[in-house]
Amino acid sequence: GILGLGGVGHMGVKVAKAMGHHVTVISSSDKKREEAMGHLGADEYLVSSDVESMQKAADQLDYIIDTVPVVHPLEPYLSLLKLDGKLILMGVINTPLQFVSPMVMLGRKSITGSFIGSMKETEEMLEFCKEKGLASM
Repeated sequence: GILGLGGVGHMGVKVAKAMGHHVTVISSSDKKREEAMGHLGADEYLVSSDVESMQKAADQLDYIIDTVPVVHPLEPYLSLLKLDGKLILMGVINTPLQFVSPMVMLGRKSITGSFIGSMKETEEMLEFCKEKGLASM
């Protein structure tokens, strides 16, 4: 899953699709659906404010790359993760995040994050993007 469809989210969709993953874009409204699916090739689009759709999508994702750079609740997204799923924080937020701990504990879920990989990983990713013709928008 890719949460947030800005610059980092765009590249997340492109890279994940190039790696052969099934990609679900998660956004707060329907306004970026065409961009996500038509232009970037996402397989599914989930509106986080649609309670019924979110409930249907529960326990479906292996991981979510969270690119949202503002404070937001984590529980709705943690519920989308399968057993041992990971929520990977990529959006820089300068305020403490809060979540209800059973959401993590009951599904053995992890919350993690990273700014950048090693020099070797960065080189590998740049080479992968070159081979696949991937570029930012």
